[in-house]
Amino acid sequence: MPLYKYKVAENDGRTKEILVEGDSQPDSLSRVRNRGFVPLECYGQADSITQNRGWKFWRRDSFEACDFTNRLVPLLKAHIPLERALGIIAQGAPPGASDVVSELRKGLHEGKKFSTVIRDHGTRFPKIYANLVEAGEETGSLPDIMAELQRFLNERRELRNFLITSSIYPLFVISVIIIVVLFLFMVVIPRFSQIFTDMGRKLPLLTKMMLGVSDFATGFWWLWIICIGILCYMIYSIRSGGRLTEWWEENVLKVPIFGELMTMIEISRFIRTLAVLIQNHVHLLSTVQIATNVIVNRQISKTLYGVNAELKGGARLSSALGKSRFIPKEALQMLAIGEESGNMGGMLNQVASTYEDNLKTRIKRLLALFEPVVILMLAAIVMLVVLSIFLAILDMQSM
Repeated sequence: MPLYKYKVAENDGRTKEILVEGDSQPDSLSRVRNRGFVPLECYGQADSITQNRGWKFWRRDSFEACDFTNRLVPLLKAHIPLERALGIIAQGAPPGASDVVSELRKGLHEGKKFSTVIRDHGTRFPKIYANLVEAGEETGSLPDIMAELQRFLNERRELRNFLITSSIYPLFVISVIIIVVLFLFMVVIPRFSQIFTDMGRKLPLLTKMMLGVSDFATGFWWLWIICIGILCYMIYSIRSGGRLTEWWEENVLKVPIFGELMTMIEISRFIRTLAVLIQNHVHLLSTVQIATNVIVNRQISKTLYGVNAELKGGARLSSALGKSRFIPKEALQMLAIGEESGNMGGMLNQVASTYEDNLKTRIKRLLALFEPVVILMLAAIVMLVVLSIFLAILDMQSM
């Protein structure tokens, strides 16, 4: 369910801002009132508010749900009460993270459930977090479910770090290539061009072509600034949502190799979330809804919107998921076996692990192929530049 941000008044007259889940704004408004708050103003959906604030990736929050969970789980396993465990974590956390943990602890003092105070902090926690905590509170197995949540968050962080680390080398190599090419066409070739022009010699065709490229790069330098500005604007627009985002999410999946990798990332995240929720006895309809919300690409998530309707009609999960063209047949077969054996969560965990391993293997292979291809491209460009200069020199010596 989406999150809605409200400005509310407490019983003592103090005002604050909270985040509340709801199927719609009226539903979220009733939830606010049921929690004893007087709603003063609704700011709309929290996701859109966050996006409209601009470039989120320039700001870094010192609080991370994964680090918080890694500190909390050992304390709960040691049978330390939740309120005291939060106090211990707050004392050893950095200033920004300490404030968040203190707010969570304050919520417990006010008589709220742990899942409720987590929802109040909205985007600081993954969408799966509050639902799993609520399931642990209802079943009385919060430490065990928090341990499962810890494993899930650490695996997700490991996959994200692997993707980021894997992209550092290609970005570095591409940057070096761009710098070398710009140096050749904007510094080296113009100097030789001046020498040839002063001598009044007719140049070979290849040399003329290289000089033409060099003249364009230096004469239209402002065009590069415009292109960079357009690129930055497109990135901002894609991250902000809208028609350009929909166009990007639809067409990026059609790009060879890259689109397949994007699909694998989204589906592995979806299946892993399904597995964690099912293993912790979350209601199946809520499980599918939460897992669908985890998917970033809306073109993929749209194909899963009808799953809950299929389940309400009595269909099996494997049959309902089969309506999406993005869910692999192997995963559906494993899920069907899990439904027959009563071990859907375990089967989905195996599928997710297999998908993540295949994803890492493909990325490693692409990187192994990327290095020689890039080196060959750079060598070809340098060879053309050197050859154009060499041919001009030979032509001048023969005359």
